[in-house]
Amino acid sequence: MRFGVLGPVQVWTAGGEPVAVPETKVRAVLADLLVHQGRPVSADRLIDDVWGDDLPANPMSALQLKVSRLRHALEAAEPGGGELVSSRPPGYLLSAEAEAVDAGRFAILTSRALESADPQVRAGLLAEALALWRGPAFADFAGDDFVRSAAARLEEQRLTTVEMHAEARLELGEHALLVGELGDLVAHHPLRERLRAIQMRALYRAGQQNEALASYGELRERLAEELGLDPGPELVALHQAILEQSPALNGPASPPGTGTTGLQRLPAEVTSFVGRGHEITMGRTLLSRARLVTLTGVGGVGKTRLALRLAAETAPGFRHGAWLVDLAPLQDEDLVAATVAATLGLGGQTTSSPLAHLSDYLADKHLLIVLDNCEHLIDACANLAATLLAGAPDLRILATSRQPLGIEGESILPVPPLEVPPAPVSLPAALASEAVQLFVDRVAAVCPDFTLTAANSDAVAGVCRRLDGIPLAMELAAVQVRALSMEGVRARLDHRFDLLAKGRRAVLPRHQTLRAAVEWSYEMCSAAEKTLWARMSVFAGGCDLEAVEDVCTDGALPPESMYALVADLVDKSVIFRQENGAQPRYRLLETIREFGEERLASSGELAQMRARHCDYYRRLILRASSELFGPHQIDWLIRLRREQPNIRTALEHSLSTPGLERGALEASTALRNVWILTGALREGSRWLRRALELNPEATHTRAAAFNARAYLLVLLGDIDAALEATRESRALGDRLDDPRARAWADMCAGAAWMYAGDLPEALRLLQQALTEQRRLGDPLSLGITLRHLSMAAAAADDPRAADYAQEYLDICRSRGAETSTSWAQWVVGLGLIQRGDAERGVARIRESLRPQTRTEDLAGEAFCVEVLAWAAALTGETERAARLFGAAHAIWRKVGSSLGESLYFQRLRAPYERRVRDALGDEAYTSLFNDGDKLDVDDGVRYALREPAPDPCAAAAPAGDAAPPPGP
Repeated sequence: MRFGVLGPVQVWTAGGEPVAVPETKVRAVLADLLVHQGRPVSADRLIDDVWGDDLPANPMSALQLKVSRLRHALEAAEPGGGELVSSRPPGYLLSAEAEAVDAGRFAILTSRALESADPQVRAGLLAEALALWRGPAFADFAGDDFVRSAAARLEEQRLTTVEMHAEARLELGEHALLVGELGDLVAHHPLRERLRAIQMRALYRAGQQNEALASYGELRERLAEELGLDPGPELVALHQAILEQSPALNGPASPPGTGTTGLQRLPAEVTSFVGRGHEITMGRTLLSRARLVTLTGVGGVGKTRLALRLAAETAPGFRHGAWLVDLAPLQDEDLVAATVAATLGLGGQTTSSPLAHLSDYLADKHLLIVLDNCEHLIDACANLAATLLAGAPDLRILATSRQPLGIEGESILPVPPLEVPPAPVSLPAALASEAVQLFVDRVAAVCPDFTLTAANSDAVAGVCRRLDGIPLAMELAAVQVRALSMEGVRARLDHRFDLLAKGRRAVLPRHQTLRAAVEWSYEMCSAAEKTLWARMSVFAGGCDLEAVEDVCTDGALPPESMYALVADLVDKSVIFRQENGAQPRYRLLETIREFGEERLASSGELAQMRARHCDYYRRLILRASSELFGPHQIDWLIRLRREQPNIRTALEHSLSTPGLERGALEASTALRNVWILTGALREGSRWLRRALELNPEATHTRAAAFNARAYLLVLLGDIDAALEATRESRALGDRLDDPRARAWADMCAGAAWMYAGDLPEALRLLQQALTEQRRLGDPLSLGITLRHLSMAAAAADDPRAADYAQEYLDICRSRGAETSTSWAQWVVGLGLIQRGDAERGVARIRESLRPQTRTEDLAGEAFCVEVLAWAAALTGETERAARLFGAAHAIWRKVGSSLGESLYFQRLRAPYERRVRDALGDEAYTSLFNDGDKLDVDDGVRYALREPAPDPCAAAAPAGDAAPPPGP
């Protein structure tokens, strides 16, 4: 059982279900015990804290009754829960481990963060710690003296952690993001010098030196006026360094995608880039005159690395940046366009094809797309490139493939192995060789004392020649230098090549080279490491340790051995460790994965491992579905996004393997809310359609799948298809006497009719669904029904809209589901604005918008910015409203959903837009609308939140002209 004090006092079962603790006094007893966690609280203290001066007739009996009720509530929720509250002289004790209380978990995570020297690890741990907070500590007892000291202590710890997190992010180069995020925090805590120092550094690194100096000036004045103090010496020194523009203040560059002047999504280089000067020059030349450049070469020759370096060097010349699309984990040609769209941040919420949506979006964009690993999807990649280039005149594509795409206008840049020195070799000749430079660099990474000398240069050059200068082969060989001398490495390579030449004479020499290097690395592994290498080849796009322990273990590889085996394979450069949040992920490069898959097939384990992989992800999906509407909602969404390649692989395996089709139907249905909350509506609908086609039997699962697909179609704006699916589900629900299927069918049909503009029919069906959902008692289904009922009622001027919205919000808050709560805030705000209460409505919408920006919920951002435009129209801020209408339009284009143009929203939007047009005139309105439409999503959201951002008119202002102010 778990307890929460970082917000309202809350209890959850071990499975994450909220525990209802009735009556305020009983909750107060629990809060007091949690304040003194691990220590007995005297009966007198409890009585004084809970009742104060308003004592009952028999205080001790009253306290015993409240404790009894608390025990009963805990026991009813989970057997043994009541025993956590025990009598212990001089009163009572709550026995809960530190990890079982969110405040204890918070302390553990922050302590672990302090122990790490890696800023990425620190940032991940601190973000996880901060995510535990649901509001002010002990929020429902904030006015009571007995929690005041503990709450203040926890709040100070939270602020310190916020500062630590911001400092870690500064080390990672996220200063551009921090500039926008720290403004409100500094405003609320203007005298915290550490926080102010972080803000000043972020501003300075973002190129805003004047703002950094102004922040210091404001602090100095406030300290003098309010406390009679001067800034501390560290802050004074920072101020002087900013004045002098000290190089020591320059941190790492902003990571891709965080700037405000362009977008760039390229991974940072984790090892040094060696050589390739000629190819870089040629690549830049080709990109300047050709719109499609394909880097071709054998596997392992360095095509991806060269493409990323080319993209990084040329990205500043593209107004909308450079984006990497990694196609290696993808096996389905039908998902190529959707994968590119998702990488560019487009929503999968369109009724048009992903390729059409992508082509429309890119029509006026000036950017570079890197399509990496095209060879196994060559036809789909060729079709994609041809279509996009035809519709987007300012688009450039840089592709990597083992063969050309073969379309008109393609320029091909062959990527040869690195130059190797001839034999015999002198030390200067070895030093001049790019292959030797790379090999020595990689050896030095694992053997820091290694240097190239006249004594070892011949052996080093011999290894590079034997490996044909292929970078991946040399990187694999470099690892072996820890255990072998350089001569030993060369001798073993010679032996391996002799064996290979005898067995594969028909294979091209360079393919033989790479094969030999990979096989040699394989032979250098232990039997257990070889088995794990082969078994991990079933994963697509990487995995975490939990997945490895579940899928790859058996009697030969017990779970307790997994971490050590994975670590050993990381050390051998077979597995690559990727820091991605709190949990590291492990991935095989595609060439190494293909080799492992061959070994797995030859061992006879391929079918078994694919089945285990499929079963693990089916179970993971079902677990996520059961916990998604709860306090770990965002954690699950992040995790399932990362696991998307594996989930796709598992679903495809289920659909293509006889006997597993039912599992595909179950899993794709369980993913309904994940697809909704991540915006992958079209893909989800596609999987459900395929699963339904293969599962024609009349079952409850089929009815649920029809309803899941119907709801996705509603949100896609495909109303006719959605209504057809609800009819199927309703008929099946009647046939099976399935009340859940009937209630969901009514809800989906009601939502569809609402968006279609038939409010009476929508209200009838939604009221009908609400009655049934209340009886069934599923909080998620009840909340979704209340959401649409409130929206329909607000549009129909039904006074019950506010009550429906508030109940929806209360349900989401009680579950601790942050993303769902943000949507509920939007529904409440919509109703308030519709009733003319713009001030309170705007506050709610902003509360909704901030978490949606963190989860990259494009549809949520579009809805929020849209309604903030209505509020601005209502309050007479007409220029601001026009820009917000334009900003919303830009986000709707990325979303792709037609809901924004549904009859429902057209009718709601029309009076506000008409008011703004009438006030400004058509010409001024159109000009301001276009200013907003030119903003990217991040800047549009910042403008909507009134946060510091580039002037929304700057893009439209002629060079040298001052842009008009953005308005309030």
